[in-house]
Amino acid sequence: MKFITRFNLLISILLLFITIFNINMPITSAKEQKNTLTFSNGTKVSTLFFPYRDKVNQKIGTERSLQGMTIDAKGNYYLMYALGDKTTYGYIYKYNKKFKLVKISKKLRVGHGQAMDYHKGYLYQIVDVVGSKNYILQRIDANTLKVIKKWTIPAEIHPNVLAMESDTTAIVVSKTTSSNVLGEGYELNRLHIGENFRYTIRHPREKLRVDGLIGTTKGKEIQGFERTKDRYYILSNGEYTSFKHDGSDQQTVSLQTTREPEGLLFNSKGKMLVLFNKVNEVFIEQ
Repeated sequence: MKFITRFNLLISILLLFITIFNINMPITSAKEQKNTLTFSNGTKVSTLFFPYRDKVNQKIGTERSLQGMTIDAKGNYYLMYALGDKTTYGYIYKYNKKFKLVKISKKLRVGHGQAMDYHKGYLYQIVDVVGSKNYILQRIDANTLKVIKKWTIPAEIHPNVLAMESDTTAIVVSKTTSSNVLGEGYELNRLHIGENFRYTIRHPREKLRVDGLIGTTKGKEIQGFERTKDRYYILSNGEYTSFKHDGSDQQTVSLQTTREPEGLLFNSKGKMLVLFNKVNEVFIEQ
């Protein structure tokens, strides 16, 4: 009898251990198996990691939509999530190089939250709240994820994405449609900033114009932007295009997937990273 009681106790303890162990183990669904994509130019990218995504039964208005990503020299990843209707507030999630979530910012005013870049210890992000007369370029401490400086941007240029060229210059991209005098295309503006003033300075003569739009969906949405030492990269649904800093040698590549991308960038080793939402997934070049 004592043997049976002890045996039952051991079984109970074992079952309890298994239950606790399972609760703390990450559950990988069929949708979270590693994937590989091959672009039209032969570039192959495979799953690097799966960042946070909402639960299936997430309460309406509290959804966090993945909108963009940047990376620092140490390999930390900063992902922007827009909240609710994706027009005003959001959060920054910081992952280390081992893909462990190390910090979530407090709720920030970020607009759609798509335009963000890292530069020398800081995140730079454009707050594009719909209906505002001016947008805001804000500097965020990469360690605390707190806003420490702001500059106004004329909303008339409607910058969708940005990449930092230097400590004092941001490159932003605006899209023009067929209703524009110049027709469809992209306009890259340099926004100059300084510590002693609260607005950005833009010189029209520095603007780079690229004719034509890419993308496989009707809106030709801009989904990402990157600047390397010799080229610019603009991402849309289904395609990205790249060209030299003077606008020449433009090359367009098909992603060969219908999934919606939310960012394209390069790490310190020159490897391309592409971000997709819904089943939030970061891919890296092989």
